Amino acid sequence: MYSGKEELTSSRQGSGGENVKKIIDDFRKGLERIRWFSTVFAERLKIEVAIFRLLYESDRVAKTRGELLRKIGERVMELKEHQDKNILKDSIIAEAVAEISRLEKTIDDLKTKIAEIGRATI
Repeated sequence: MYSGKEELTSSRQGSGGENVKKIIDDFRKGLERIRWFSTVFAERLKIEVAIFRLLYESDRVAKTRGELLRKIGERVMELKEHQDKNILKDSIIAEAVAEISRLEKTIDDLKTKIAEIGRATI
């Protein structure tokens, strides 16, 4: 009596080595894909961390700028009683204005770096 199992068993035995090779090749291809993805992910993560650092620095500089603006406002209020004094020639105000100009350039530079890094491709 023929059940068909004999033919199935003999075909499995003949191609056993081929199946193992295919499994090994598929496994290697899968590992290569995982390596590629992890490399791309790691590089993108580095970019994102750099952007976060620059954003934090930009925010810190903007806060310093805000403090200087407040300082100028307070000094102007102090000097409003002295009509004869030129507010822009006051040393405290002049120093704060110069520092604000420097900080604004720093903020612009940071924004430019952020834009450049954000456009980076892997």
